[in-house]
Amino acid sequence: MNDFFIGIITTVAIIGLLEVLPFLEKRLISALTLAGIAFIYIGFSWNDTPSLIFSIFFTLSYFGYKNNFILVIIGLVLHGVWDLLFPFFAKSAPPGYNIFCLTVDFLLAFYFYLRVKPHRRLQITDLKENR
Repeated sequence: MNDFFIGIITTVAIIGLLEVLPFLEKRLISALTLAGIAFIYIGFSWNDTPSLIFSIFFTLSYFGYKNNFILVIIGLVLHGVWDLLFPFFAKSAPPGYNIFCLTVDFLLAFYFYLRVKPHRRLQITDLKENR
């Protein structure tokens, strides 16, 4: 249960910093968070499963930031689900890791979903309207 509370405290601290420091771009911070998550798996083990997970989260992070922000939200939620499964694939996860990360991932996904405005790609019709 402590892992859950530590996850909540961590998430509140992250959200607090993002709200107090408005110059931090939430879209970028969320994408970097997901990209950082991808790199954590490299530290846990070097077999094929973490490499695959790394590429999935990193790809969702990049395309979520560049094209469709909902991909970052999906990536955070998927990471939370993966955290529940990860101990079955690797014995190197520290105790409580899955509950802590699940809590942080789901709460941050919900926060970013509420607070980050969707990014709209420039369309050809937008260029015609500006003439």
